[in-house]
Amino acid sequence: MKVTRFHHVSINTNDAPLDEVVAFYREVLGLGDHERPDIPGVAGHWHSVGDQQLHLVDAPPRGTPIDSTGRHYCVAVEDLDRAVAELDERGIAYERAVQGPGTVQIWINDPAGNTIELQQDLGHRRAYDRR
Repeated sequence: MKVTRFHHVSINTNDAPLDEVVAFYREVLGLGDHERPDIPGVAGHWHSVGDQQLHLVDAPPRGTPIDSTGRHYCVAVEDLDRAVAELDERGIAYERAVQGPGTVQIWINDPAGNTIELQQDLGHRRAYDRR
């Protein structure tokens, strides 16, 4: 599997109101806003950080071993099809989801239990990512 870059970091707003957390990152850190697709059941806001993103998730972590709504970081991979095949070959558990029109996401855990999201690098789109 070839990781091409960090894509985003995702953090939870916890008990703080989403608008206050958005204002903090916008006003204190000067982050720009980034378009966010509608994700049913998960409120939030995305900020731009250069060519990467900070995702604010206004939903509680699920508390499951692979926690897609909990704190995680996301890396872009050169070939998501191949990454999934490698995970299967290694017997590494993953969760899959599709967000918006054609963005496939895979979540895994490292040996310490940290959740990592994998997405197809848009510069290296494959048929898998357009399903």
